[in-house]
Amino acid sequence: AVVSTQSTGSVYLLANIAYCSILSLEELINEDAIALYVGRKMLGEFGSHWARAGELFFGLSVAVSSFGSLSSSLMGSSRLPFIAAQEGMMPQFLALIQNSTGTPIVSLMFIGASAFLCVWSSSISKLISYVGFLSWFWWGLCFLAVPILRLKMPHSPRQFKVFMGFPVLATLSTVYLVVGPFFVTPIPCLAWIGVTLIGVPMYYGFVDRSNKAGRAMDWILLRLSKLLHATL
Repeated sequence: AVVSTQSTGSVYLLANIAYCSILSLEELINEDAIALYVGRKMLGEFGSHWARAGELFFGLSVAVSSFGSLSSSLMGSSRLPFIAAQEGMMPQFLALIQNSTGTPIVSLMFIGASAFLCVWSSSISKLISYVGFLSWFWWGLCFLAVPILRLKMPHSPRQFKVFMGFPVLATLSTVYLVVGPFFVTPIPCLAWIGVTLIGVPMYYGFVDRSNKAGRAMDWILLRLSKLLHATL
């Protein structure tokens, strides 16, 4: 895992160094598709056909990379509500597993429907900015948990330890990435925080089995398990 992370980070770093060495600051700011422009500029010196070939090569490379990232992200993100449902933090029907394929089918459908609603209600550029804001907010809390647990539970068994400077530096970087957007787009950031906080009443309303809504989740669980041929 360490080697793969370092290799991926090195590739991204080298790619950005290449972009900065080929393009000027104005080109980096004004161009929407940096990779395509780099391909066109690099091979455009040999003629228009080579310029189009450079665009096609870099475009296909980005597409292949995006599909690979989408596949791994979908496999990972769909397991989050699945595990949360198993732990009792989300409605139990999200933990249903399809009998023939062994996949968390309801969790996959939930992630797909959520992504559709987010894309449908906003442009892709704004969505990337806001999702990045929320992602870094929660990642920052994860980074902050490392030094806190190290101080409060210093003798607890751990599979491995990291140098304390890494999570501290990551936490400080996250503060910049989270606080910065508030000065640019404060209202959308507050709106997405509000969307996140909807999870609190959703939990007490639909996960807690002591009320009618919680018992209604059992009815949905039964119907979905029959419809999708899935079990817990």
